Amino acid sequence: MARAMPLLLGILCAFPFSSAGAETLTLSIEDAVRMAVEKNLGLQVATYSPAIAETGIRKARAIYDPLLSALAEHQGANRQAAPQSFFVERTRDFHFDASISRLLPSGGTTSLSFNNSWSSGNLAFPDSRFVQPQLTLSFSQPLLQGLGREVTERGITTADDATDSALADWSQQALNTAAAARNQYLLLAMARESLATRQASLDLASEVQSQNEGRVDAGVLAAYQLQDSRLGVLQGQKNLLDANRAEKDAADLLRTTLHLQAGVDIATTTPLLPGTPEISESDALRTAMLRRPDIVKARVAVRTAEFNEKVSRNLALPSLALQGSSGITGTDASYGDAFGDMGSVKYPFWSVGLSFSVPIGNNSARAVVAANRLIAGQARTQLAALEESAGLEVRTALRALASAREQIGVTEQGVTAAEALMASYLKRQQLGLATTKDVLDVSASLTQARENYTVARADYHSAFTNLWKATGELLDREGVRMKGSAAASGERKGTP
Repeated sequence: MARAMPLLLGILCAFPFSSAGAETLTLSIEDAVRMAVEKNLGLQVATYSPAIAETGIRKARAIYDPLLSALAEHQGANRQAAPQSFFVERTRDFHFDASISRLLPSGGTTSLSFNNSWSSGNLAFPDSRFVQPQLTLSFSQPLLQGLGREVTERGITTADDATDSALADWSQQALNTAAAARNQYLLLAMARESLATRQASLDLASEVQSQNEGRVDAGVLAAYQLQDSRLGVLQGQKNLLDANRAEKDAADLLRTTLHLQAGVDIATTTPLLPGTPEISESDALRTAMLRRPDIVKARVAVRTAEFNEKVSRNLALPSLALQGSSGITGTDASYGDAFGDMGSVKYPFWSVGLSFSVPIGNNSARAVVAANRLIAGQARTQLAALEESAGLEVRTALRALASAREQIGVTEQGVTAAEALMASYLKRQQLGLATTKDVLDVSASLTQARENYTVARADYHSAFTNLWKATGELLDREGVRMKGSAAASGERKGTP
C-alpha cells in the first residue's frame, strides 16, 4: 500500500474528478498565472490608463508645434477730403499677412512674419496709391520667470510622470492578480492531493472492514470489532466528502479567476518544487526597492512633487523679458518695385528692450511655493513609510520561505515513519497483536502525515509567491508582460 500511494496520488492529480463529457483544460501553474492576467477584466480596464496617459505626453509636447497664422482683410472708407470741401476721399486697403511662430526650449518665443498692404484712393496725390511689403523677425526671451527647459516643459514632465504612475498602478494590479491565481492553483492541487489521500484512507478502512467480516464469520474475531471498522469506514466517507467539496470549491474559485465557463474542468499538473537558492536579505530588499510597483509609484510622486516645488519657485520670480525685432520693408506704387526695395535692404528697422512686471507682494505665487513644499515633504514621508513596510514584508517572506523549506523535510520524514508504522500494525493485526481501533488510529496518523506533507509543499510554493510579490518580481518570474504598453520612461523623454 505504501508503494501504491504515490502512483494513486499521481493518477488523481493528473486526472481529477470530472463529470462525463465535460471539457478538460490542462494547465500548468505558469499557464494559469498568464491566463489570469490576460483575462482579468479589471486589468483590461486598467490597461487603458497608461495609453490614455501617454496621449497626455503627446498633447504636452504640442507646445513646440510651430503656429502658422494668416490674415486677409479688405478695408474701405469714404470721408470728406477737407472741411467744407465738396470732394469725397475714397480709400481702399487690402492686407494679406502671414506669420509662423514657435516656442523655444529656453522659454522664449520667436516669430517670422510677412505683411503686405495695398492702399489706393481716388485723389491724385502721390501717396494715394502704394504697396508696402514688410518682413519681420521678432523674439521674446524671459530672463527670470519662465526661464529654462524645465519650466518650459513642465507639462511634458508632469504628463510623463502620470504615465509612469499609471504603469505602476497596472503592475500592482497585475501583481495581485498573478499572486492570487498562483495561490489558487496551489490550493486546487493541494485539495486534489488531499482528496487522493483520503480516498486511500477510506480504501484501507473498507479493506479492514472486509477482512474483519471474514474473520467474524470464521469465528476468529470478536463481533464487536466490526463496530470499530464500520466507524472507521463511516469516518473515512465523511472525510472524503469534505475533501471532495473542498476540491470542487477550489476548482470553482480558480475557474472564476481564469474566467472559464462552469463546465470546464481544469487538469492540474504537480508543480515542481523550486530549488533552494540562497537569497540574501540585502539582495531581496534592494530588488524590492527597485521593482515594487507601490514604491515605484511613490517615488514618481516624490519626483513630481519636488519638480513642482522647483518650478513654482521659478514662477514666483518677477517677470523680466528681453524683447526685440528686426526687419525690412519696401514702399512703392507697384508691388515689384516695393519688393525690390526690400531686396536692397533700403529701409531696415529694429527694436530691442526689456519688459518687467511683478505683483505687489506676490502672495499668490508664494502660497503656491509653500503648498508645493509641503506636498513634497508629504510625498517623501509616504515613500519612507512604504519602504519601511516593504522591508518588513520582505523579511517576513524570507523567514516564511526558510521555515517552509525545513517543514518539507520534517513532514516527509513524518510520512516515512507513519508508513512504516502502518505496515507494522497491519502485520500485527494479522497476528492478532493489534485491534481494529489500533489500525484505524495509525491509519488516521498516516493520513494526517501525508496531508501535512501536502500542505508543507504547497506552503513552500506559496512562500515563493509571497516573496516574489514582496520584491515585485513575480510578473517577470512568470513571464507576464503588458501588451501594448506605453514606451519606457527613458524613451519617452527627450527633446521634441
